[in-house]
Amino acid sequence: MNSNISSSNLVKKKQKIKLFLIFNVVSFLFWGITKFSKNYSELVFFDVRFVNSPNLMKIESDYKTIDGYINASGFQILFYRFFPKEIFVDASTAEFNNNNNGVIDLLSQRRSLDDQIKGNFLSFENDKLFFKYFKLKSKKVKVNINTEFKFQSGYSSINDFKIEPDSVTISGPEHLIKDINYVNTVLVEMDKISKDIEFFAQIINNDLNNINLHPKKVLYKESVKRFTEQDFEIFINVINKPDSIKIKLFPEKVKLTSSYPFELINEIKNGDFELVFDYLKTENAKFESIPIDIIRYPIFSRNIRWTPTTISYLIKK
Repeated sequence: MNSNISSSNLVKKKQKIKLFLIFNVVSFLFWGITKFSKNYSELVFFDVRFVNSPNLMKIESDYKTIDGYINASGFQILFYRFFPKEIFVDASTAEFNNNNNGVIDLLSQRRSLDDQIKGNFLSFENDKLFFKYFKLKSKKVKVNINTEFKFQSGYSSINDFKIEPDSVTISGPEHLIKDINYVNTVLVEMDKISKDIEFFAQIINNDLNNINLHPKKVLYKESVKRFTEQDFEIFINVINKPDSIKIKLFPEKVKLTSSYPFELINEIKNGDFELVFDYLKTENAKFESIPIDIIRYPIFSRNIRWTPTTISYLIKK
């Protein structure tokens, strides 16, 4: 019986201890909430980011933080100390001198700085931010598109691709940009292409900290069509022949094969192609045979070839 009484007393004692601990934890929480809900004036450090810098100007400052006394709740001050906040300083209000030095008055921007925090600034350790600035040069350069395309069988591009814009403006220190004549885009790979191509390509900037690009990406466009292949018989025209001679070609016509958009299958004719025998290439009949050249063909034709590629001739005077 005594054993049961002892066990019961032990349980009651443990319950009292638990209640006591819970009471203390709840009391501490209420105390903490009450304490940190109040407003305090404390020194807080904020990371600095300059915005609205004048065009073609780069600002470099030794000030990485703004040290300011703020009036805010204890919770907010604690948060700012554990997670430093970045605030924006308007560089358009700065004063610039001829020695590449500038200064920004923080007091004149107090209202905009207050709007960026939970609370308000009372004062600053340093009312002014001093910095160095550098004037930049700018120029336009061409864009070199970087692609690896593989078309689905029976498909091909119908015309030259377009880039919008085809050039971009780069700005930076003169010694860095003077030898730059073009910029490259990141590699874009596509496989089994069977429809028009259109995408934005990002321009590579290997010197992000010192060179600015505008714009930073370009629009790439290219038309893609289904192609078919067809054979044609083309008579060869003789050019640059003296009037005093006659020339007999062997053969007089060749078999020409061309690929073109399937939708134009009923529009392409033999007369759309012109192959020529250029007498000047014989060097006054020095060579027995010469290659023939194509001087006219539809602009959307692809993979044009003919056989034979060289022909013989006979001169009659």
